[in-house]
Amino acid sequence: SQAEPGLESKLLQDPVKYLLPFEEALLNFLGETDDKAVKKLKQPLKLDVTGSFGRNHVTPRGVNASTIGKLMCVEGIVTKCGVVTPSLVQSMHVHKEEDDGHITTRDHRDGTSLISGASGGGGFPAADGEGKALMMDVSLSVYKDSQTFTVQEAPDNAPPGQIPRFVKVVCDGDLADKAKPGDRVQVIGVYRSFPPPMGEFTNGVFPTKLVATSIKAIKDLVEPSFVTADVINIRKIAAREDTFKLLARSFSPAICGHEKVKEGMLLMMIGGTEKNLANGTHLRGDINVLLVGDPSCGKSQMLRFVMNTAPLAISTTGRGSSGVGLTAAMIRDPASREFQLEAGAMVLADRGVICIDEFDKMGQGDRVSIHEAMEQQCVTIAKAGMHVTLNARCSVLAAANPIYGNFDPSLDLAKNIGLPDSLLSRFDLVYVVRDLTTEEIDRKIATQVLRQCSTRQTDGGRLRGVEEIHSSILERRQVADKDLDSQEPTKIFEDSM
Repeated sequence: SQAEPGLESKLLQDPVKYLLPFEEALLNFLGETDDKAVKKLKQPLKLDVTGSFGRNHVTPRGVNASTIGKLMCVEGIVTKCGVVTPSLVQSMHVHKEEDDGHITTRDHRDGTSLISGASGGGGFPAADGEGKALMMDVSLSVYKDSQTFTVQEAPDNAPPGQIPRFVKVVCDGDLADKAKPGDRVQVIGVYRSFPPPMGEFTNGVFPTKLVATSIKAIKDLVEPSFVTADVINIRKIAAREDTFKLLARSFSPAICGHEKVKEGMLLMMIGGTEKNLANGTHLRGDINVLLVGDPSCGKSQMLRFVMNTAPLAISTTGRGSSGVGLTAAMIRDPASREFQLEAGAMVLADRGVICIDEFDKMGQGDRVSIHEAMEQQCVTIAKAGMHVTLNARCSVLAAANPIYGNFDPSLDLAKNIGLPDSLLSRFDLVYVVRDLTTEEIDRKIATQVLRQCSTRQTDGGRLRGVEEIHSSILERRQVADKDLDSQEPTKIFEDSM
């Protein structure tokens, strides 16, 4: 039999009407083909919808009032994650006064069951049809795992100058405990409102959540966005003998000089080799770099270049960051009054780079909290009855000023930096950036600035070296950003009478 025309659009618009019949049909089909498999099922069969979602494939910013009741595909970063709690599905009731084997069942449905009109769990029966008192048997009742977590808009997808939006996701069954704070996930589910029990008055504002039917990590879905011309250009650069020197010269070309510093930061972005030995020892492959030097040497600009170039990079400053903001925090949910785990910047930058500017301005207590994350590459939390270990496999790129503002050559390196030895030992590369005021260096910097202003790249110019590779990739990215740019002024059309 053929499918009904337009069924895919109807499923996206009204998924509650179609998902449950599809699941029942799947269960009946399994029962006809393999009756023993149905009896071995410990959880009800759930249907996972995949494919192209069109305009329903959004970030948390695209989830609004017009999408309530529709099947949505939302991508973002998991920031808060609640604990997995059992939720009652079917309660079993026995006679309170006598043990005669009589059992009365009562199903409990809520908004997560995707049943239209289900608004609450329902009450327990007090007596059976004969008037005998009933009591609930906790051990015979049926439960399911349930969890709530928050998906926030990724920093690279949020519009500039606006606060990232978030959406709450509720999942049950085998989807519970599948996402951890810091993971980039794609959640497919039904966006529903959860109205409280109705009273005499209501303000009409109800909490909304995404009832998940599928949770997948984005790293399992992403494919490299290279075309044939990109691969040809990359191989052409790789065949040169001075590939590393060429890449180092192309690193932050607007900053004059600092060749060794650029080479070290290039090696940090390439990364080392992570090793997990047979005896359980973990050797990190991420390289940590510290830049210490005089003001106005371009340290922050090089950090900015890394943040704009790396696939995953999170930027923060020393004065604007706290210890729990960098690692992880335990917060109490205002609604349920339960503790939830919120990931910090280093956990969100897992498998990426975290750029910390003004590292010397960070408080001593906040600085101690990143020791474990830099060496063991994990964050351990033991608070409020929860013992959690989160991955923080990121490279740390920090920039700081010397303890006296300018670098003093009469003092040794440790006294100039002013950081404890336990923290300095965790940085693999420490660079001292000096502002040497000699006529030759000043003339070189002035020539570089004038050359940039006078020979700026135009559309008809010839591309060389790494520019030849990145040009096509950047052009496609700029065209996509221009199409999505919401900062352009709205066109006004006037109707001439």
